[in-house]
Amino acid sequence: MRGTMKHSTKRGSAEEQVRSTGSVLLQEIRRPGGFFLALVVGGTLSYTRRFESVANYIPFIVPYLVSVLTRSVVRLKGRRREMLLDLPAYRRDPAFIMDCEGRIVASAGETEALFAREGIDHLDQLLQGPEECSAGSALLGDNRDKPDYPFYSPVTNRWYSVQLRGDRRESDWLVWLDDVTERVHLEERKDALREFTHRLQHELLERETGHSDDTRLAQLLLSEGYQAVMLARLDAPGDGPVPGGNASAHGTVYTADGASHGPVTIAAGAEAPIMRSRREGRAIWDDARSWASRSEFERTYPVLPDVAAILGSPVLNFANYHSGDVSIIAFNKAGRLNSGDIAILESAADTAVTAFSLLDLARRADRRFIQSIHGVCAAAEYSDELTGGHIWRVNDYSRHIAETLGLDPLQCEELGTVAALHDIGKVAIPHLIKLERSLTGDEREEMQMHTIYGTQIVDRMRITSGESDPRLQMASEIALHHHQHWNGTGYPGLIADDGTMIAPRSRDIATYRRLRPAREQEIPLPALIVSLADKYDALRSCRQYKPAFSHKKVRDLLARDDRSGLVGAEVFGSEVFQAFMDTHRELERIFQEGQTEVLCDSEMKP
Repeated sequence: MRGTMKHSTKRGSAEEQVRSTGSVLLQEIRRPGGFFLALVVGGTLSYTRRFESVANYIPFIVPYLVSVLTRSVVRLKGRRREMLLDLPAYRRDPAFIMDCEGRIVASAGETEALFAREGIDHLDQLLQGPEECSAGSALLGDNRDKPDYPFYSPVTNRWYSVQLRGDRRESDWLVWLDDVTERVHLEERKDALREFTHRLQHELLERETGHSDDTRLAQLLLSEGYQAVMLARLDAPGDGPVPGGNASAHGTVYTADGASHGPVTIAAGAEAPIMRSRREGRAIWDDARSWASRSEFERTYPVLPDVAAILGSPVLNFANYHSGDVSIIAFNKAGRLNSGDIAILESAADTAVTAFSLLDLARRADRRFIQSIHGVCAAAEYSDELTGGHIWRVNDYSRHIAETLGLDPLQCEELGTVAALHDIGKVAIPHLIKLERSLTGDEREEMQMHTIYGTQIVDRMRITSGESDPRLQMASEIALHHHQHWNGTGYPGLIADDGTMIAPRSRDIATYRRLRPAREQEIPLPALIVSLADKYDALRSCRQYKPAFSHKKVRDLLARDDRSGLVGAEVFGSEVFQAFMDTHRELERIFQEGQTEVLCDSEMKP
């Protein structure tokens, strides 16, 4: 609810008027010239006539007092006009006198005509205050500091800074407004540019690819009030600096309704205005309304027929700029273009092109990282041909479980990339992987060392890269912990008696026999997710020691292991297991779509 002004009583208003009158009267009495003149004249005449009575002075003092009262009345009646006359003789912005309650009591010139035309007699009719507060409360309330923010006037559709002159002990205030609309609009544009820059920075960190770079830049410029924006690039940048040499170009036109049109071909040698900035090395802008002849404007800036058809209306104005390899032209901004519009265009384009270049570098780095992961995992396939498809499906399972848990999108994406490294340590024990019989106790203990070998391999990758990569840190934790159980019955042993976790640098099995496995919160969440994804796919797939199970059978086994009797929450934690139950149909779909391995039997075991 908007705040309301504190209204004084009629008695209070009368008291204010009395104080104002008394103040003016005192000012006149304090003027010493007339008073002393009356005394001197009265004293001189009394001396010459040898009158000693004080009463003889009265005839000379009374006229002075009458004069004081007369001037005081005149000043009181004209003080408001005097206050307005103190301002510059010509003002387009409103200026007026208001009382302590915000009522407008005097105005002149254009302001007086405006108030009469719009029926305005109170400050709150002219200006809107900030949220939850009226303009009068903001300016005349208990806060002694003048507001430093602008006020919007729905009457003039302008923004104003408000200047006040007066004394809280007096009833009247001189108010004059300064139009700051252009400044407010420029700040809004700067805010839009800052928001755009922050969004680019976020995408740079998050590696989001939901929209093309050109689309995001066009959307920002369209938000400035243009009808359409065209972005173009040379087909062969090395062949010539601009069309007009021997290089053609292609572009896309984005319109305010959210549509995109193209590609639009710009033939080599064409005089398209979109390429003017590239040719002249500066921003180009113009308005048809500033030309004596529209035909001359169109001859100077010929618009391609395809672009004219998309616009569907004549070009009234345009702004053209180029940054990096992209040329930009924005058509038909509402109102007239000014230098502020060009500054926004230049800043947006330069910022966007720089950010997009960095974003492209980040994407290339991501691709190289993924290629490295694929290469390492491909090497693992040679040691265990049955797990080749398994490691890639685990990526997809893990991503979906993480999304169901509500993890950060970037973390879900990274987990879906590095989960494939969970069994990378098996490359160190190929003699055990290809055994076609059950493992002995010692062999099983050696097999469990693949978790230690895996984290050591990934840590070596981290050291070799020479920088800290959170994705490799996650991969290292997954490789080490993906066989740990929530209730502490997994492997390998990592926790000493004092509760500290040792660094898994040793390759000696005996080192880990003396330690207990991690449990509960000691196990990283990504490792618990991959643990479930790994077990789901292993049970669904054929192995030398087991047949492939159906989805229903695997779901039941994960809910309660038929050998250990452990329920799903004891192995994976309640949150991760519940996420599996919520998304298990999606895991079934992934398995069916990615199933390329030959099953042991013609049918899966129910």
